[in-house]
Amino acid sequence: MTEQQAAWLAHHLRGLMATYPAALAACDVTLGQLMALHFISARAPVTLAGLGEELGTRPPATCAMVDRLTRAGLVCRTPDPADRRRTRVVVTGMAEAMIGEIDLETARHVQAVVNGMSPSARRHLGDALTETARRLAR
Repeated sequence: MTEQQAAWLAHHLRGLMATYPAALAACDVTLGQLMALHFISARAPVTLAGLGEELGTRPPATCAMVDRLTRAGLVCRTPDPADRRRTRVVVTGMAEAMIGEIDLETARHVQAVVNGMSPSARRHLGDALTETARRLAR
């Protein structure tokens, strides 16, 4: 796989969720909010500052996003017990269920695409993903 092919694949994998406007509309969140929920879920508890750094957003924008997610019942804010000046954010059970549904739909879509590939293409994809996972684990 060339660097151009790898960049193309990464771009399309990042955009995979954008192909699911119905899934996003059903859960009433934006793609950016969904990315934030995935990050918070994976790294919980996360501070507002840490979330902003990860998303590349400034504190006011991060705070406004967390405010919207809190009003929607998708995240909870708590004071950081180690430093009460900081606020920690965790996802709620409602957010976990929503993330699970969207992930399941994405998995089904990817499975359908892979099933439509030739055996040779599936083998090459498997080799590439195995090598990628191996290198990421270093």
